[in-house]
Amino acid sequence: MNPKSLLKNEDAVSITIGFILMLSITVLVFSATILSFYTLTQHSQQAAMRESFDILGSGFAARVNSMDTLVNITKSNGGAVNKLEYDFSIPASIANEEYGINITRERIFLDAENDAKAWIPFNSSYNITEQIYSNAQDYTLSYDNKTNSMIIEQQ
Repeated sequence: MNPKSLLKNEDAVSITIGFILMLSITVLVFSATILSFYTLTQHSQQAAMRESFDILGSGFAARVNSMDTLVNITKSNGGAVNKLEYDFSIPASIANEEYGINITRERIFLDAENDAKAWIPFNSSYNITEQIYSNAQDYTLSYDNKTNSMIIEQQ
């Protein structure tokens, strides 16, 4: 075998380049597929959390509004409300994520660590400014006549 003819033979080069190209294209397609499924999963989780936040926040707003209405009706008819309490629970996590609830007089803000956020508008006649974290599940919402406000306490 002549060493000069070996250097001029390019048959193996095209097979090697073809193999490397096919391998790299396969790796790129596989990586893109995995990333797209991961992104789709994250988006679905955030969408599910926002829907759960809407349900949780709307239910809480309904509870606050019913207490507000009871106190206002009682006071408008000459009655007195010394203390009114309502026990409620929130789930420890939604879609395996912890979350927080920030309550103001006009809105309920819910947000999680994965950037899922929601807010629910409502209107209360009484001051209510609290922060609730999902790691504690049982709470008491109460009206206090002395401070003329609603208070949320962990049980």
